[in-house]
Amino acid sequence: MRVLLMAYGSRGDIEPMAGLGVQLRALGADVRVCAPPDFADFLDGVGLPLVPIGSPVREIVKGAVTGKTPMPAAGLPERAAAMLAMTYEAVVPAAEGCDVMVATGLLPAAAGARLAAEKLGIPYRFVAYFPAYLPSPHHPPFERPGRPFPPGVTDNQALWDLDIETMNVLFGVGLNTHRASIGLPPVDHFRDYVLTDRPWLAADPVLSPWQEPADLDVVQTGAWIRSDERPLPADLEAFLDAGTPPVYVGFGSIPVRNAEDVARAAIEAVRAQGRRVLVAQGWADLALIDDRDDCFAIGEVNQQALFRRVAAVVHHGGAGTTTTAARAGAPQVVVPQMADQPYWAGRVAELGIGAAHDGPTPTFESLSAALGIALTPETEARAKAVADTIRTDGTAVAAKLLLDSESAAPMSREQISAIAHADHPIKSPLADESVSRLLERGLPRGDERVLDLGCGTAEWLLRALETRPQLHAEGVDVSEVALAQARQAAGTRGVDERLVLHQQAAADFVSARPFDLVISVGAAHAFGGLLPTLAAARGHLAPGGRVLIGESFWDRAPSPEAVEMFGELADLASTVDQVVADGWTPVHAHVSTRGELDAYEWACWGSLAAWALDHPDDPAAAQALETATAARSEWLHVYRDSFGFLCLVLRRTSD
Repeated sequence: MRVLLMAYGSRGDIEPMAGLGVQLRALGADVRVCAPPDFADFLDGVGLPLVPIGSPVREIVKGAVTGKTPMPAAGLPERAAAMLAMTYEAVVPAAEGCDVMVATGLLPAAAGARLAAEKLGIPYRFVAYFPAYLPSPHHPPFERPGRPFPPGVTDNQALWDLDIETMNVLFGVGLNTHRASIGLPPVDHFRDYVLTDRPWLAADPVLSPWQEPADLDVVQTGAWIRSDERPLPADLEAFLDAGTPPVYVGFGSIPVRNAEDVARAAIEAVRAQGRRVLVAQGWADLALIDDRDDCFAIGEVNQQALFRRVAAVVHHGGAGTTTTAARAGAPQVVVPQMADQPYWAGRVAELGIGAAHDGPTPTFESLSAALGIALTPETEARAKAVADTIRTDGTAVAAKLLLDSESAAPMSREQISAIAHADHPIKSPLADESVSRLLERGLPRGDERVLDLGCGTAEWLLRALETRPQLHAEGVDVSEVALAQARQAAGTRGVDERLVLHQQAAADFVSARPFDLVISVGAAHAFGGLLPTLAAARGHLAPGGRVLIGESFWDRAPSPEAVEMFGELADLASTVDQVVADGWTPVHAHVSTRGELDAYEWACWGSLAAWALDHPDDPAAAQALETATAARSEWLHVYRDSFGFLCLVLRRTSD
């Protein structure tokens, strides 16, 4: 199998791709890399041939970051179009004869790579190294140059919707102009074209979890780490052995303004803590400020080996440096300069493994305060604890998925869900008798009109219809696959004439007639939360009608990892109080028992694991087994003791 890897950016963009390339080559694949020429020696050193894209980027990046060669926002669309064309011209000949392409880095370059893949008929995968690069209701997009967010707009989904327009203005015209020049029709959305609907996320799930629910079907592989076996230089070994562990200071392949001032502030702040200093030159050109023997300057070295022997790591917050330091158990001080670096600074602080510096310009005072946090025994202990959770198999997972893609595409989220819920089709932590009791309380007559917003495979409606021959029901969902399964099941169960299904967003559904019962169980994300879901249900409800809603809550105080996974949920009492304050009266409720919660999780991940073991020759078996194993581990270790689920049957307090 022949694989083309395209990465356009700094060393932080190239290094993970090199890790994947080395792993693919070990598995017998023929790998070539398209990247800026700055990294020819590095890639040659790991045995990966380089096809260069354009001219070296170091001086361009340095000029832009330091202000010596500014790049005004006014010329961004033209520069982006030129980058796209430059990448396309380099990638097309390099990709000839390849079976698949993986791309990352600056989006105009990735667009040029995807365009080349499309022209050649090659499968294309986009990979991000951190979640905030991908659209999600759980975080906002970056502000693009010259396109600030409108005042007062803070809703993440609204900002991502604006980001589609911004991307089209900044980058879409250049893409479609180039498409026209090679005989291809225009695309409507630049961002969706580049990222695809199933991007990969090469980030550690503890350091950088992808939060569900989200519209994208993201494949999180774990971080792509290339094992570095190089010994440390002899003079560096001598310095390390000569005293207590030093504090490392370096900004990788990111330049900084006023490098001399930054180096002085860092060295003096570290010295004030009674620590020795290691200064890495990098693209920032950091240097020693005097000839005292408590400081030592280094070039590019094996950080995996070095970070295990330092007291703390002061750095810019690149994905690779953050992951390497976390894996080594070294406390961190992140001084973010640009792009994803504020995100990583925030994650380091949230996990308690270091400090996030406020802004890109360190001073003696600001670094002293940050080091005061990073060098405490508590931070050191937390950093070592988190180090034990960092996965190291990200490249192996990604390589396996890529190589298997030749015979079969990875399982989609819907395929995984269908297998996982084979033995628990209600798709909620509820026993059958609990479902029946909730339906009895929601449908006291038996001849009602019922609507399920976010119905999935319509199991709630099918059960209601089977036992109530006078009932009529409608379901709404965006998934064509789920609705097809629902139609088939309705025919098999003899209720298809009384069931109408609509494929559209639940929030956009409009009906001429009201409903006696509106169901929405586990679908609050489609509306933006519990109260917006109730507001939508109210608009469909007949006078005297009822709502059956299912919502998650915290049964006990959650861990930070659980909050990352599920978001800011309320406790049980607060959840009910919100509903009552919104003008609803509970007439029945069911809190899922420990037995129901456990049975649901065991059923889901047991079904998926059993399928994988029963189909060992299926190309998706490894993915299914890994998904089941990871999900089971997250449940047991992250949220089992804190997660709760509540179903309420509600009536309007006053119609």
